Amino acid sequence: MKLRRSIKPISGPFDMTPLINVVLLLLVFFLLSSTFVIQPGIKVNPPAAMTLSGLRDSRYVINVTAQDPPLIFFNNQITNMDNLEQELKQIAQKQPGVNVVLRADQNVSHGVVTDILNRAFAAGVNVLIATQPAVPAATP
Repeated sequence: MKLRRSIKPISGPFDMTPLINVVLLLLVFFLLSSTFVIQPGIKVNPPAAMTLSGLRDSRYVINVTAQDPPLIFFNNQITNMDNLEQELKQIAQKQPGVNVVLRADQNVSHGVVTDILNRAFAAGVNVLIATQPAVPAATP
């Protein structure tokens, strides 16, 4: 005895809209939750310090590379000492007491770092020197 089916499966085009919505929502989620790297193209190896304090993040960053002559970057834009001083004065007028992070390579001469610090203090901004964590000595 052969039974007949009274229900036939519905066939038709597959609706892609829910799939596209899910993929776009995942894309937006991963874009918003990803971490952003500050200054990915400027290679700076700051000196090591035993203590870590200060800001973890700042809107204004000065990078100094260990080339001859040293390259100075202010917020990813290459600059020189005079332009840096003018930019710092403009920032200090707009935001009194603003913090600026100085990331100088450990091989940059002490005179260059001191000159930048003097110009920043004369402009009226607070300067924090960025360091990297010290690696503890291995004990046998």
